[in-house]
Amino acid sequence: MKVDGRRVARVEKELQHVIAQYLISGFKEPLPGLVTVASVRMPGDLRTARVYVSVLGEPESLERVLEILQERAFEIQRYIGAELKMRYCPKLTFERDHTTEQVLKVEKF
Repeated sequence: MKVDGRRVARVEKELQHVIAQYLISGFKEPLPGLVTVASVRMPGDLRTARVYVSVLGEPESLERVLEILQERAFEIQRYIGAELKMRYCPKLTFERDHTTEQVLKVEKF
């Protein structure tokens, strides 16, 4: 099966938008810090997604945010399934985004 890179990129961008919308309007309890969905990466089959998250605030809050998001991944997946018309709803894995930290470190110098 041939993978269309443009399609994967388009789905990643749309998924990033939908997850961010859910974090704004769908979460019942506020997350600690300012949470940003930095990027989403998916393989060609679109069945899994790695969601890279950054948190502005205390460094300890990032680990707590990742725990909360991973616990609520099923709810977010259900929301994605309702919002996007896809054959398969991707299984989400939330990870720390290192690029934001690198940019802040470079800007300090």
